Amino acid sequence: RLRPRLRRVLSARPMAACMTSKMAVAPSRGALARKVSVKAARRNAIRVRAFAPAYDEVFDGNSGQMEKVLSQSIESISAGGLEWSYRVGVPEEGTEAKPTKVLMVHGAGLNSFTYNKLSRELQKMGYTTFAPDMPGHGATSKPTSGFDYSAASYQSALEAFMTAAGIADVEDPVDMVVSGYITSQAALLLAAANPGLFRRVIVMNTPLGPGHKLPDPLAVYTRPFGMGKGAQADVYKLAYFGNEFAIPEETMAKYEAPYAGGDGEAARAALEASVTKNDLKALTSAVSKAWSVRGLPKVRIVWGVNDKYLGDKDMYKWAEDVRATFDCIRSVGHMPQEDFPQEAAKFIGAYLESELKVSALGSVRLGKVTKDDDYQR
Repeated sequence: RLRPRLRRVLSARPMAACMTSKMAVAPSRGALARKVSVKAARRNAIRVRAFAPAYDEVFDGNSGQMEKVLSQSIESISAGGLEWSYRVGVPEEGTEAKPTKVLMVHGAGLNSFTYNKLSRELQKMGYTTFAPDMPGHGATSKPTSGFDYSAASYQSALEAFMTAAGIADVEDPVDMVVSGYITSQAALLLAAANPGLFRRVIVMNTPLGPGHKLPDPLAVYTRPFGMGKGAQADVYKLAYFGNEFAIPEETMAKYEAPYAGGDGEAARAALEASVTKNDLKALTSAVSKAWSVRGLPKVRIVWGVNDKYLGDKDMYKWAEDVRATFDCIRSVGHMPQEDFPQEAAKFIGAYLESELKVSALGSVRLGKVTKDDDYQR
């Protein structure tokens, strides 16, 4: 059972966290070696080129001047027959770099910008982050043939991107953060199929059970008799209505930008195809089945419990079924990376650095959580 804790007030947002811990089982030799593609990635992996820290200039209302704020550079690469755009976040000079890189996969309808703030917090901790615009999203290619926007296509494309970017290496596995719908679930399927490429996985507010449905801005494309065909991409509603706090206008413009201008119709059509090519119930079931076996990367769920789209009941059940650990963040909605990136990063960073002690597993096997054995909050 969850045991609520009082937490100190953080700025104007009162917050409490509910936690419990369940230990994942160490990967088995069979699971690590059962995919030929993992071996191929090891042979073909290239060295990640050096990136410099990037900064944005923002207006500081207190000083009345423009200030430099740590950000990510926008890079491009060819992979799997597609032209990819992706964000690379590097720690500031003087910050001790962590050895493990972090891959961040956004959900359908959004783009890599959604991780701008969360990435910044992880960069401050010393992590280097890679956040691609998935095919059909952001500034990445929006093919009309040769890529059908199914979960399998997204899965293959993401693996190709990782190889081209030099982060597909069983000797140097990455940590991965996923959130949102469809593309994130394809990323989870990739990690389950190629466990040697991933060290740990963090799941933030992603459909995990039969009770999780598409939100209206995506469900419109599934209306019977094709009544939703050609519907406008309502990214404003998709990004805004599931959250606890308002998203600033300038931030929302970043989410809406791919659906305007010359590529707007291509982006809209790609979003529609992503929804219609993937039955959410079947996809969620496939993810649950894939993660029900032993020998997979350790999983931590970081969940905003005030999500207007996804209830937490299915999340708890999934965590129990796949033996994942979880942190519940109160007063945070569907996008923890937007609602409270500092708090989300704190949980993620602590998990990535934790040792996952066996004593935590013992407490769960007794049917109760006696204390937080995982890490100090």
